[in-house]
Amino acid sequence: MHQGSRERCCIFIALYVAVCAFLCACSDLGSRHQGLAGIELKAERWHEADQLFRNDVRWLGGDGAYSVDLGAARVLWLFGDSFIGPGYSRDRSGAVIVRNTVAIQRGYNPAQASAAFYWNIEDGRPEAFFRSSGSSWFWPGSGVMTGESLVIFLMEIVAADNELGFDAAGWTAVIVKNPRAEPSRWNIQRLKTPANEFGVIIGSAGSMVLDGYLYAFGTQRADHGAYLVRWPLADAARGDLMHPQWWTRSTGWVDQDILTHLPAPVLADAQMEFTVHYEKSMGRFLEIQTEGFPDGCLVYRRAMSLTGPWSGKQLLYCPHAPKDEQVLFYAGKAHPWLEGADLVCTYAANSLDERRVLEGHDLYYPAFVRVSITGRR
Repeated sequence: MHQGSRERCCIFIALYVAVCAFLCACSDLGSRHQGLAGIELKAERWHEADQLFRNDVRWLGGDGAYSVDLGAARVLWLFGDSFIGPGYSRDRSGAVIVRNTVAIQRGYNPAQASAAFYWNIEDGRPEAFFRSSGSSWFWPGSGVMTGESLVIFLMEIVAADNELGFDAAGWTAVIVKNPRAEPSRWNIQRLKTPANEFGVIIGSAGSMVLDGYLYAFGTQRADHGAYLVRWPLADAARGDLMHPQWWTRSTGWVDQDILTHLPAPVLADAQMEFTVHYEKSMGRFLEIQTEGFPDGCLVYRRAMSLTGPWSGKQLLYCPHAPKDEQVLFYAGKAHPWLEGADLVCTYAANSLDERRVLEGHDLYYPAFVRVSITGRR
């Protein structure tokens, strides 16, 4: 391995050890075995679907893995730090790391679909798809279609003198006016977004369009609480995110401009990344995340409304690896538009052992889980 490549990979592994701590909020699962009466969820690994991300000659792995249904059997994937190889070898030791990449999946069943990957090139060298200025960088949050446009939330990350070596400096968003084109031809516009004094990274977690509004969850790392904001869909569709409303238990929706203090979180013990969707078969909203550190079991919570109250966490699926391999599991998410199961989820897998990640290809790809939902609501 070239010295430069090794240095980058060492930085990468150390960073993602910190990321796991950044994303995970450890707590007791409590009532995880209590399910909704008459409803049973069963989950299993879906190895056939894993191949979707393992066939490209240059894209050699990434994490994060939010997805967005673009329609017409096209699914957008948003990845954080990604390995980009030279093209003549799938050896990660010769790859470089870029801060974010995207992919377009064609076909809704991941076990039968294909995927094309995208990043930028500067001076012949791979660079992040979503570019940043200065010393900060972007990790993708969630994304959502707002009519004919696509809004993607981004977490702005900076190096910091703390135990992690980095911190979330804030959030921003971009709008894509032509999302039906290939990403290499996208018209991407950076949006003006309002900072908040509470340290909540809006859009780091799930977002959706519902009843004429764009909703987005955001998380504060200090207390692991998840907060809910919204915008009128007409505003979001034209790229105006400057006036979010926050959900407060006491007074309902409040404009950020007049919000005097951080409201109570909608969800406690959340991660920086999770998803929320409406599960028709259960008649409930479901929140999916990984829980604990380093085991990272997939858990879910349910609610009749986005604003809650939300149930306690319930166990969905636990990945397994020999303890001596120092494998970490994190970044659990659901992808309700995918086919091949009642519900499709993914999680990320990494290792504290640098050689394990660089020399093997069983880690640092999204791992698929398929869920069957039986019974009546």
